[in-house]
Amino acid sequence: MLGHTEQGYATTQPLKRSGIDAHTAMQAKLQQAITNILPSANTALHEVAHFHFNEFGKLLRGQTALAVSAAVDLDPKRALQWALAVELIHNASLVHDDICDRDERRRDRLTIFSAFGTPLAICFGDWLVAQSFEAALAAVGDNSAHGVAAVAGLAKVMARLSVGQADEFTGVPVLTWPAYEQVVCRKTVPLILAPIEGPLQLAGHVSDLLTVRRAIRALGIAYQMANDILDVLGQDGSAGAFGDLHRRAPNAVLVSFRNQLVNGSRSAFDAWMAAPTSDETPYGAEQMIATGALAHCARRLQDQIDTCQMHCADLPLALQTALAPLLGYLEKTTNVARSRAAENRWQ
Repeated sequence: MLGHTEQGYATTQPLKRSGIDAHTAMQAKLQQAITNILPSANTALHEVAHFHFNEFGKLLRGQTALAVSAAVDLDPKRALQWALAVELIHNASLVHDDICDRDERRRDRLTIFSAFGTPLAICFGDWLVAQSFEAALAAVGDNSAHGVAAVAGLAKVMARLSVGQADEFTGVPVLTWPAYEQVVCRKTVPLILAPIEGPLQLAGHVSDLLTVRRAIRALGIAYQMANDILDVLGQDGSAGAFGDLHRRAPNAVLVSFRNQLVNGSRSAFDAWMAAPTSDETPYGAEQMIATGALAHCARRLQDQIDTCQMHCADLPLALQTALAPLLGYLEKTTNVARSRAAENRWQ
């Protein structure tokens, strides 16, 4: 049973639209909105931007923003601007991440930094951030108090992302679950939460924010753990397998593996993780699987999914419906990772 009433939410299903598939309609709106703001042909970023947006991706965050906006009866024009804002800041994070990680390919395509060089990639990422805040301001509307809170929240998203990314380059390895979850809550969770928080704040409907934050925190951690498992197995779409291990980057499987080591073995692993200049890699995916680290990680992932579902059950039905596509996609990713972990456990 739901924890409270539907007061303040739309009575119609936010994802229904007569004669038109809502998913397709939302994608088309977002694609057109992005296309409309791309740099003109006489600018240095024209080719870069069109290369990057040659494929728009799933636009899942923007579609979630539109669905939540419909659930709280937010003006469609303001809703589209917020959806645009979260999509642009998400894409900026991808561009900057690829520069930091020196990733030459993402989803089987060249990254911006590998195709155009680091300077243009940095400039393009900064342009995306600036455009994101311009769109967010356009979403404010007449209610400046609620609008300012939403835009301030988006600024905090960018700040947390920057801090989370910087965590990987301090030379301090992430070796415990509290440290790992702190990194994820800075780097992964904010961009999943922003499409939901923004419309709720813009509409002045903040009573469900705490429950939403708890649910998305758990789901964000589960999603990142799923990506970590796929990275270990070389099935995350990047150029090589177990890139996190070679970079000594935060990874849930590495934390699971480290926690199963004792005495001198743990000390040796900690010392190796703290020495990123070393080219020698005495550890590997096979070792992680053999020790049960992969399976343990999959169990923790399921615990986070269960926590997310528990909190979602306390949300109004209209909001649950609006969040269903996002939650479904993220849970599908986690299910794939768990099944791959189970398959490799017995190999």
